[in-house]
This record gives sequence, C-alpha cells and structure tokens, in this order.
Amino acid sequence: MLKKTSLAKILQTLPAAPGLSEIHHFLSQAMERRGRLVVVSWFTPDKLIEFSLDIQCPVRGGDTEWRLNSGKDRDKKLLWEYRTCDVLLVYNLIVSASSEAHHAVQIDGAISVNESFRDQTKKRDTYYMQALQTHEVDIARLSQLGLKDNSWTRGTTEHTGDLSLVQIGSLLQSLLVAKMTGCLEVHRDNEKAQLYFVDGEPTYAEIGKLTGDECILEMVTWREGKYEFIVRKRTDKSNVRNSLESLVLRGIKLKDQINYLKNAGLWPESILQRKHMNISQEEFDARTSTSAPVAQPVLRSLYTSIDEKSNLKQISTRLQLPQSLWVPAIIHLLERDVIAFTNDFSGPDNGTENLEPKTIDPTFIHSVMMSLRRPETGMFTYPAFLYFLEQEYFRGYRSGSPLSVMIMEMRMVKGPPEFKREPLDVVAVAEVFRRISQLKRHIDMVAHYETYDYAMILPNTKSAGANIFAQRIVNTLLSTPLPGGGHSDKLSLAFGVACIPEDCTDLSYILAAAEAAKAQAILLAAPVIQFHDIRSS
Repeated sequence: MLKKTSLAKILQTLPAAPGLSEIHHFLSQAMERRGRLVVVSWFTPDKLIEFSLDIQCPVRGGDTEWRLNSGKDRDKKLLWEYRTCDVLLVYNLIVSASSEAHHAVQIDGAISVNESFRDQTKKRDTYYMQALQTHEVDIARLSQLGLKDNSWTRGTTEHTGDLSLVQIGSLLQSLLVAKMTGCLEVHRDNEKAQLYFVDGEPTYAEIGKLTGDECILEMVTWREGKYEFIVRKRTDKSNVRNSLESLVLRGIKLKDQINYLKNAGLWPESILQRKHMNISQEEFDARTSTSAPVAQPVLRSLYTSIDEKSNLKQISTRLQLPQSLWVPAIIHLLERDVIAFTNDFSGPDNGTENLEPKTIDPTFIHSVMMSLRRPETGMFTYPAFLYFLEQEYFRGYRSGSPLSVMIMEMRMVKGPPEFKREPLDVVAVAEVFRRISQLKRHIDMVAHYETYDYAMILPNTKSAGANIFAQRIVNTLLSTPLPGGGHSDKLSLAFGVACIPEDCTDLSYILAAAEAAKAQAILLAAPVIQFHDIRSS
C-alpha cells in the first residue's frame, strides 16, 4: 500500500493518458527520488472523468507501488493498486480500467486525434519495447522522442505490436492480470491464431486445425509475428481447459525443448532412424518407460512410424501429434538411445550435401558426464557445479542474458523429545533429483553443494522466474512423502535465490547472495527467499 510521505509530491498533468514510454519516464523519476510520491493526472477527451496515477518507490528498495484513481477530492475512487516494475503490466491495467470507466459514461467512445500524434506515440512505444528487450533503456533518448507530447489515449492507439519486441508469455500474463476481455489475434507467415479472453481468462483458442490448450502451447513458442488485441470481441465457443499460468509455464518449457533439439542439429527435415531394428515391444518398453514424459503408446507409435525415409515433420503430421507430445517424446527416445537422425537432405543454404557425416559415439559423452556425477544420487559433484557455473557466467556475460543460482537445504525434522534436522539419506536424495529433473529444463543443472546442501544453475533466468520454479519444486517435494523419510510434513526446505545482474555482477558474490538468502529462509522458516527481498535489510 502507498504510504503517506512528508516529502513534497511530484505532480504532472497530462493532456491525455500516458503511453508505455511516458509510464517508464515517470517510473524513472520515482526511482531517482525514492520515497517521494509522483502523481500523474489526465482527463478523458470529453473532460467528464479525471484519472490520477500515484507512483512511489520504497526508500529501502523493493517493487514500485502503483495506484490508479478516478475522480477528485471527495469523489476520488481507487480503481486498483499494485506492486510491480513491469511497465507493460501497468500499461494494460491503465487501459483496462480507464476504458471501462469511459465506456460507462460515453458508450461510443470515438475520439478524433491528429495523425501526427498517433505516429509519434507509436514510434515512442516501439522504441521503448525494443529497449526493454535488450535491457538498454536510455532515458535521455526517450526524452528526445518527444515525451512532452503525451498524446496517447484509449481511442488513438490500438493494442498492436510485434512479437520480436514483446515475449508472448509476458503479453498473455499481462492480459490476465489486467483482466482484459476481447480477442488476441496473432499473424505469422500464413498462420493466424485467435485467443479469446473474458476478464483475463482464456476461453477459446484456435490456429487452423489446432484448438484449445494445444493452441496456447503453440503460441507461446512463437518468437515472431504481428499481434492485435481487439477489445470486447467475444465468442460463445469454449475449448481452453487449463489455467493460463500453467499453460504459459508448459509453453516456456516446450520452447526450451525445441531449442534443445535445434542445438542438437535436429530439424523438421531431419530423417529419423531406428537404432535397433529388431527390438521387441518388451525391450522397447524396458528402455523407454522410466521417467517417460508422455504415454507409452505415444512412444511406441512414434517409434514404429520411423521408416528411414520420412522426416520428422512428415511423421508428426502423419500421426497428428501436437508439438507438446512429439517434442518431449523425441528427446526421450534420443536420450534412451533408441533412435538417431540424419540431416542428409537438400535444404536451403544447407551446403553439406557433399560431406560425409562424422560418427559421434554417445558412449564417450556419457562416460564424461557420468564421471562428473555422484553415482549414488545422479547429481553433478560440487567441483563440476563450480566449473559449469563459471562457464554459464561467461556465456551470460557475452550474451547479456541473466543467470540465477539457487542453493537448497533439505532436511528431515526428527523428534521429539529432541528435535533434530538431519540430512536426507541417499535414497531420498535420488528421489529428489528424479522429481526435479521432471520439472527442469535441459539447460538447468542440479548439483551437490559443499557437504550436505544442493544447488541449481538456471541460465537465462531472472529472479522472478527462478522464484516461480523454486515454488514448483517445493510443491512437488511436499506433494508426496520421500522414500524412507516419513511424512512430508517432516521435510524442511530452505531455498535461497540470487541473480546476475539483478543482485550482483560478480561470480563469487552470487554464491554469497544465494547463501544469505538461504540462511534467511531457515531463519524465517520460509521455503524460498530471494536475495533482493533481504538486500535492503
């Protein structure tokens, strides 16, 4: 909640509602003057309703506090209050609240604005979104784009954009939080996706013949395309079954899996091959049933459809399998060493048609990886953790991507008469590793940390994403008892999360920060603590 302050307010009156770049400008003012209240006000074009946006950054740090009001003095009414640093979210909340209030007063809501205003606003917002993606927002350059011309209004700018500038997962979540009602249309090449929302919840989705949850999973993997949100466009049809949060998380994991296959050299045009032509169904099930990500019949049908001639795209189309099934299934079959693939095809700019492919013995790779793991648990050793952490640190430094580290203490509480917190036994640790492996991405790494603790490296992950993932691990570990550990309520978990560059920029400090967060989690008996939550204190 916004607190009263003895410091003078910073007041700013706008001729119209702020756009993305304006919101970021005033956020920067609030961050530069922590503790002071920045108040931005504007009227609707018909002058019937006045809105005011209160912005305040806590002196001791933490997320910025926002509050949108309508009316003035005695008639002042709070529309919403939120803590966040996500400018896109605030933008959507303002649009949703102000448009609903204006619609209640003036149903037609038609607003006429000079076209030069419209063009300048679009340029400012496009520049801001590009800067947001690369983490290089330059306040001076934003001011040069004409911030004093605050011409954005509900009727002058459409809810349109480019997925190359906005991650679709963030876009969907912002629509959810803002409780938007309407239709999100995304155009990519010859494909058109439609996703209908009612109060922020998705109700109906389709991309050609693909519908429902699978459609949303497909959309989350898109990295390019033009989108438009059409306010209040509705449909009576319904086919979305799961929550948007769970679908976005599954879609992000699916996107990571697709990138994993691409990095391994597997493309839609790659020819799949069986490695064991005469394998029986019993032998196949014995090799592939353990930790299978999809149902066993799907694995069998995928394997039996391989004829050494059809490529991956042809097989998935023939079986009518969505990406959410065939992508993890292919990865699983590759890891279980029952299939292989070849790129002996003539593709655009391939340039390898005259080359003889080099045989890579997977046993060599497996032997090296196993030498870095503890055989009794399957996790990487502590020295291996430090080595991979350094590699990911330099990779993130070169690419400008974030890196999160999570240090985990897991103990079994035993007693009375004397309560003791004892480390997990080997069997329980192996089960912990199995459960975490089902949740993590292929690029994430689980390892032993020092003597009795454990750690994870989460490349290209910010603190917020690491916190969500940590909460999922906690829920999974507490859902059912660990073997030999008694009831799940006896399991004590304390996870500390730190991130480069959000919390620090030095490799040694990120471990110290994660350890400090873990110590605070133990002290507060909280399962997950982020370092930025304790940084101010």
